[in-house]
This record gives sequence, C-alpha cells and structure tokens, in this order.
Amino acid sequence: MEKLDKALDEVIMEIKNSPEYLKCLELKEKMNSNSEITTLVEQVKILQKKYVRSNYDPKIKEELDIVTNKLNEIPLYVIYMQNLNIVNEKIEFVKDSLNDYFYELLNK
Repeated sequence: MEKLDKALDEVIMEIKNSPEYLKCLELKEKMNSNSEITTLVEQVKILQKKYVRSNYDPKIKEELDIVTNKLNEIPLYVIYMQNLNIVNEKIEFVKDSLNDYFYELLNK
C-alpha cells in the first residue's frame, strides 16, 4: 500500500507543479481581491440556484446568461478558466486511464 501511496503522490505532485495549476493559484488570488469578479461570481451562483429551483424559467436563464457573459469579458477570469480547464483535463485523464486499465484487466 505504501508503494501505491507513493505513486499516487507522484501523480498529484505532477499536477500540482504544472504551470497551469500554479497559474490558477496565482490568478485565484488576484480574482479574490477583485470586487467586480467576486460580485459577478456570487451573482452567477445565486442565479444558477434560482434557475434550477424555478424549474428552468427562461427569464432567469436570460439573466444568468447576461451575468455570465459579463464575467467572461474579464480577461483575468477568462485566463483563470482556461488554466482551470487544463488542470481538470489532466485530472480527468488520470481518472479515465485508471478506469480503462482496470476495465481491460478485469474484462479479459
């Protein structure tokens, strides 16, 4: 089990030391001090909940889209999201690779 923990730690450290992950940390810190971004992110969260609870009311969806578009016009946020997507793809790749490996192993 210790060998497995070590291998897992190596994968985690590889992702945590990636330029994209480090950039996410840097940008997240900058975004936390940007009141416009924090306000818009909070509005998006509230509107998303409201939209689901309203049984997908088109008027709320329209409002949600407007706020989301404002957020997506802020370069700092866009760059953060691009890097976050890359990090998430790396995590998904590891997950998919493990799933594929064990599926092949157990279904031969």
